[in-house]
Amino acid sequence: MVWIAVSSAFFVLCLAAVSIPFYFSNLIIFPRKVEYHETFAMGVKSGEINAVHFEQIVKEELFIDSKHGYQIHGMFFPVENSKKAVIIAHGITWSLFGSFKYVEMFHKRGYHVLLCDHRYHGLSGGNHTSFGFFEKDDLCAWVDYLYEKIGSHAFIGLLGESLGAASSLQYIKEDSRVGFCIADCPFSDLTALMRLRLALDFKIRFSPLILLTSFVTKIRYGWGFREISPIRELEQVETPILFIHGKEDRFIPLQMSLDLFRKKKRGKKHLYLVPKAGHAQAFLTDRKKYEERVFHFLKEIEIMHLKRDPAQ
Repeated sequence: MVWIAVSSAFFVLCLAAVSIPFYFSNLIIFPRKVEYHETFAMGVKSGEINAVHFEQIVKEELFIDSKHGYQIHGMFFPVENSKKAVIIAHGITWSLFGSFKYVEMFHKRGYHVLLCDHRYHGLSGGNHTSFGFFEKDDLCAWVDYLYEKIGSHAFIGLLGESLGAASSLQYIKEDSRVGFCIADCPFSDLTALMRLRLALDFKIRFSPLILLTSFVTKIRYGWGFREISPIRELEQVETPILFIHGKEDRFIPLQMSLDLFRKKKRGKKHLYLVPKAGHAQAFLTDRKKYEERVFHFLKEIEIMHLKRDPAQ
């Protein structure tokens, strides 16, 4: 009887050791995303999107192939006679409609604007969220597309919010073609963020659970949390970066942007901390100041680019 009891207890422990990390893996890689058309409706309701303006503005809907075997969806908003373009990447659970608020700002500076749906979001394919592991390759596909569309002398930049910011930072570590990156409320390291969210959201302070969940995710989809670290090797990146973070962000700590800013050693870097702004709310909290800081950053970068490429 004792042997049966010990065996039963061991079986329960083994089951828990597998099922609990599997449960948390599902929570992380299958977030409760908002449906595509609902993100538009919510954007109209909140005032972020003027429905009449959206219908009237010139745009082109796009579907291109990801190298990972699915299609990714985007929306292109052109301006006349320009070789400048910016790709805008949204945050987790949302869609490209959350990025529409930035279109006018970049049009003022003469930029074509490409909004993109991350994998597993909006109208893009992909069977889970990978926090930049696969998303960075999809950003590369969009950069390739814009170079084809605009030409070899195109000047292309990125603006990302949250997941989009972290994905953008991971992408520019692998591709120096991008002229600038604006990282709005990025996380610096996924393991650190998961440890924080586990403690705050579930009141669990058991670090091995993070490692086990990462291990399960690695077995299932080929990547683990340790591989998602925008801050790792950032000191080698020369791409100009503007880091933006709301001082009242309660989801991704402000400290993560401060750490990223300090880690970047090469190339131009700016830091803009927004008072009273929560997570991914910096633009909506102070549009005028946000636009001023972005334009100041872009002016410096464009001057540098023109010196290197007079053909622009």
